Amino acid sequence: MQEPFVRRLVRAVRARVGGGHNGSWRVRTDPVRGRGHALDEESGYWSDWLAGRGGKWADEFTRRFDPEAEVDDPELRTVLATLPPGARVLDVGAGPASTVGTRFEGEPVHLVAVDPLAEEYDRSLAREGLVPPVRTQPVAGEELTARLGADRFDVAYSRNALDHAVDPAVVVDEMVDVVRPGGIVVLDHVQNEGERNGYEQLHQWNFDVADGHLVVWRNDRRVDLTERLRDRADVACRLETRGGLPVVLARITRR
Repeated sequence: MQEPFVRRLVRAVRARVGGGHNGSWRVRTDPVRGRGHALDEESGYWSDWLAGRGGKWADEFTRRFDPEAEVDDPELRTVLATLPPGARVLDVGAGPASTVGTRFEGEPVHLVAVDPLAEEYDRSLAREGLVPPVRTQPVAGEELTARLGADRFDVAYSRNALDHAVDPAVVVDEMVDVVRPGGIVVLDHVQNEGERNGYEQLHQWNFDVADGHLVVWRNDRRVDLTERLRDRADVACRLETRGGLPVVLARITRR
């Protein structure tokens, strides 16, 4: 258990002295500058999480590594209930082991998980002797169709990941393209996560609902996703409270 402690110590020192950048990478003024440092810290966080078997989130750890885990996200369950058994589901920004689950109502879900840090996660998993039910593939959200193909999935899903992207509007475009016509994109993000975290580390964007429209924004840019997708998809979005936090839920149906 020495390695995770040393890694945390190194990151703490890097944050204190700035790693040659005066610590400015932690609170970032744009989604690109300092991103490499932020990605390093993200992969280190998950390495420690795996080493500690989830720590205080042990139940989540157990579920992520359960090969028979039932889909439990309410929005995703509602969508899957409208589809024939054996739906093809893409989890975007899945981390080292997807939270989605591999079964719905006892039937298998054909899950593909992607994350730009997948290769780093693989090294951490190997160190800990862990094998996830579905191996995360090294694919960035901005390159889904180039790497996976268009019209490939019934559902594309992302939870608390797109605020980490360089340009989440582009990732949403890609998620719409990667589902078949009639396929559904499900987004589940804490409201205004960038603001809530002071634009620290990877938290660079905010999802919100404004006048019934799904929007993503930061201090220098605002994108109305409902308007952006109006010619090719129907967007339904709402706010609800979960665990004491406001959450933006969106269902985007490709035409």
